[in-house]
Amino acid sequence: MEELQVINTYLKCYLIGPIEKVKSGDFGAGWRETLRPELEKRTNGDGNPLYVFDPCLMEQCKVSLPPKEFHIQFKKWILEWEKDKIAEATDLIWKGKHAIEKVGKRKARLVTILGDCDYVLNSNFLICRMEKGDSPCGTFGEAYEAYKHNIPIYVLQTMPREDYPATFIGWVCASGGDFFETQEKLLKYIDKTYKLTVKD
Repeated sequence: MEELQVINTYLKCYLIGPIEKVKSGDFGAGWRETLRPELEKRTNGDGNPLYVFDPCLMEQCKVSLPPKEFHIQFKKWILEWEKDKIAEATDLIWKGKHAIEKVGKRKARLVTILGDCDYVLNSNFLICRMEKGDSPCGTFGEAYEAYKHNIPIYVLQTMPREDYPATFIGWVCASGGDFFETQEKLLKYIDKTYKLTVKD
């Protein structure tokens, strides 16, 4: 049986922001593809890497489709009012699933695939990015969940702070989070706050 990577003691973060309806048209992948590798270069005092929950990479494990294809299919179910399929897909995205993974010819193991709610609760902090013109419905749900559990939300700004919804700003501040004008300022803050070092 292959060795599992145990990440219990790792510092973990979740990249939240709209996927379904985004101004950029890239289903939320672009900024995550830029930021995630920078975050993954960072290690803590024990040499453990920062673990990043990236829904653009992980969503396919839950629904068996890339995000773009999944959201096209989801819209079809809404148009045809396939309530059972809508509910099942929603549970897969937000609650995750259990699966049996075959290991060798006669062995198997139970695998738990986390849902978006689990990503929030298992993270030390969240990083959020959204633009004017995006439709960030699920993002607000995740931000509220983080606020409830005192998990800091760090916002990578794309617009003046006052242009974000007031309630969202409140959740960010009350969670212990903040707004950052650039990726560089955000990374510098994370390095200092969580005592991270950057691998060459």
